[in-house]
Amino acid sequence: MALALVCVGCDREGAASVAPTTEGDAFPIARPETRDIVISHEYVADIRAARHAEIRSRYFGIIEAVAVDEGQAVKHKQRLFTINARSRKQELAVSRAASVAVSAELEAAQQEVANVQLLADKNVVSPAELARAKSKVQMLEARLEQAKAATGRTAVEVDRAEIRAPFDGVVNRIPFKAGSAVDETVELTTISDTREVLAYFAVAEREYLEHVRATGSAAPRTVRLRLADGSLFEETGTIDAVTSEIDAATGTIMYRARFANPSGLVKHGSSAKVVLETTLKAALVVPQKATFEVQGNVYLYTVDASGIAHARKLEIRERVDDIYVLEAGLAADERFVVEGVQKIKDGARIDVRPSMPSATPAEPAQG
Repeated sequence: MALALVCVGCDREGAASVAPTTEGDAFPIARPETRDIVISHEYVADIRAARHAEIRSRYFGIIEAVAVDEGQAVKHKQRLFTINARSRKQELAVSRAASVAVSAELEAAQQEVANVQLLADKNVVSPAELARAKSKVQMLEARLEQAKAATGRTAVEVDRAEIRAPFDGVVNRIPFKAGSAVDETVELTTISDTREVLAYFAVAEREYLEHVRATGSAAPRTVRLRLADGSLFEETGTIDAVTSEIDAATGTIMYRARFANPSGLVKHGSSAKVVLETTLKAALVVPQKATFEVQGNVYLYTVDASGIAHARKLEIRERVDDIYVLEAGLAADERFVVEGVQKIKDGARIDVRPSMPSATPAEPAQG
């Protein structure tokens, strides 16, 4: 390869200088093919259940009961844990009793006001006595409202003592068992509803722009999901959200794809890749066997009308199977050597013949 490329990028000693003719069989030549190319890109995805919740206690307490098991399917509002329920229920009973007592005192005070009012109407008692009786009623009314508020607050605490499922789902690990002391910072478990899963993945800005130009939309309608074992998930997903900003640190934009998951195969936190396909219209392609590399750059040999081979640097857009999709470097009407590039030197005159139909055939030059 090094011998074949000794003249690539070197200055020639004259415009009319031509390297010696390459002897041997005629080299097949063709013109680049123009066709629609489907490009498949895979992106590492962050898989999340469509509904996922962390279950925590609302206050410090002791777990009195664990009503479910790990991996168990639960229904909305099904009881999961009980924390300090007995003491909270006792507090509620005391609070309700206090409300009843204040209510009885208020009823007695109201009756007393009625009696004092009759006496005041007959000038038996002074207006000050009537005012005192009415003031007592107002005080007891305020105490009753306070007692009712305390009862309501305690009832809320009793309700919080029984932790229930926020939606239908499956219980994850339960690290704390009955008898454990927990507070608001402790995660008791999580619940996931994976009947639908969301795949979050980042797309480079350039690829995002290609999608927009190719489809007219930032979000292609459908995508696939490649699982950790390399297989494709049986359900097809739909991209339903694209963020509004490019991440300046990574140069990417975040997509979200939604997949139905009726079998429950895909779990919250699964390892997977989103497979995104883009169609490049009228792309210019050449076979990889017609190219060679020099210091990481891709070249091929073009052939002019005189049968002279010239090394040409290519800009590659994509590699698909055994072809290169070109960004720049070769025109649709130019001829290039399809096979045997290792035997050619830059500037050599070569014998040529039409290639097989795998590339667009080109008529050999007359020389």
